Amino acid sequence: ASIIDQLLKLDFNPTRIDKRKKYAFFLDSEKREKIEISREPISISAFVYAINEQVDNGKMKKLKATQITTWLMKNGYLCEIVHSDGKKFKVATKKAETIGVLPSKRQSECGREYDVNMYDENAQKFIIDHLEEISIANIEIC
Repeated sequence: ASIIDQLLKLDFNPTRIDKRKKYAFFLDSEKREKIEISREPISISAFVYAINEQVDNGKMKKLKATQITTWLMKNGYLCEIVHSDGKKFKVATKKAETIGVLPSKRQSECGREYDVNMYDENAQKFIIDHLEEISIANIEIC
């Protein structure tokens, strides 16, 4: 009763909550276990797509690949390099290789070779195990 009294004093009205506003990304352990892990190494964007398959899009914001790569950079798994043309790329560090993030050579339409980070099964599991830290870190940034 005291809680209700306090809410009434604050003019709390649950019917006025904006239903269009989505909750920040979060997956409970049950949904994390349902994330499909690829046996073949995949890009971060493909893996984020698999993660977001478990998100209720009507109620919750989706996870973004940049949220994961930013967290990986802050924790020393990726670093950013700038090519001579000014384009920035995130590359795997030696620490990243220990969790299964591996560089793969690609070639752009212009003919320039570049590395793409591919995430093997171990790296995908590592990210799933740290999803809570990743999502909390991004809440703090906002």
